[in-house]
Amino acid sequence: MKMYFVRHGETDWNVNKKIQGSADIPLNENGKRQAGELAARLVKLRREGEFQAVRVYTSPQLRAAETAEAVADALGLSCIPLDGLREMSLGKWEGLSWKRVREEFPKEYRAWNSQRRYRKTPEGESYQEVVSRAFSAIACILEREREDVLVVTHSAVLMAVRCYMDDCPFEEREMLERYRADNTEVVELSGEELAQAVKRFREEERRS
Repeated sequence: MKMYFVRHGETDWNVNKKIQGSADIPLNENGKRQAGELAARLVKLRREGEFQAVRVYTSPQLRAAETAEAVADALGLSCIPLDGLREMSLGKWEGLSWKRVREEFPKEYRAWNSQRRYRKTPEGESYQEVVSRAFSAIACILEREREDVLVVTHSAVLMAVRCYMDDCPFEEREMLERYRADNTEVVELSGEELAQAVKRFREEERRS
């Protein structure tokens, strides 16, 4: 089994380099075009026998749901929202650029950036919490499905999951250089490897 993870299409906040997090921002016109192009690409790959997803799962946030629905409609598949796939909440920093965060919250930013995995942003989440709920959603999918699925989610969620799977430090440079996905980029992950990562994470949580 394979899970094809997709980051949502472009939004105006992406263009303006604003932190979105839990803010429910819709796709812009370019994002809608990207979603349509992704759908057409996947239809073509299915016709050629290279893509066999039987279901689409999505974050319930607008930018992800709109992307997922465009793909699901084109493929004739059902689209199922899972709350654990929503974007990382960045609390007070949402709506700002990272430059403004560093200027307006220098102490908080330095403290968070020094312990990115476990420290929460002001009134937001930690990456550890994001991994925990994302793996809960992934475990739910693995229990339901035996065939390939498409999962539409967000940048921080996908970076955190991949970082954990590769046992990589949750450091800014590592995460951005190795795991940051472009809008509507598809990342293929093995269901077996995801299941092993979920099991390892749950064992670590029990021991902590």
